[in-house]
Amino acid sequence: MTDGTMTAGPAWSDDLATGVPTLDEQHRALFLCVAELETAAGERTMLSTVHAMQQLSRHAHEHFVEEERLMRMGGYPDIEDHIEEHQDFRQRLFELRRSYLDHDLSTDLIALLRAWLEDHVHKTDMDYVPYVARIGDRRPAPLECQGDAR
Repeated sequence: MTDGTMTAGPAWSDDLATGVPTLDEQHRALFLCVAELETAAGERTMLSTVHAMQQLSRHAHEHFVEEERLMRMGGYPDIEDHIEEHQDFRQRLFELRRSYLDHDLSTDLIALLRAWLEDHVHKTDMDYVPYVARIGDRRPAPLECQGDAR
């Protein structure tokens, strides 16, 4: 880590809502996971940081699987490009884990995750909304990024 302080990242806001309740709940959970990772990394507690990284990784994976499933069901034509963006996030998260194992979890890397998530939800996810909305909300169980190891 470059220093002991973390800046607050973007919080969920209504302008990020896709109008698909399940996906919006999952997006909120992802923002919460990033915030928990920022907090844990700022406090420099290994157990909390590892737990927060695992939570973010698990929730991102589950969300991406669900989102991609809904895009396929809705016939979203740009699904391959969207999946590539998901791969980019997975790669950034992998780099974050690797840098943490090297004892250098930088604020810059967490900021990149935050910025990617906000940009992706605000822009790219909005493109599939008309396709997914027409099939309806098909998964009632939301993801929750809750609790940490503290």
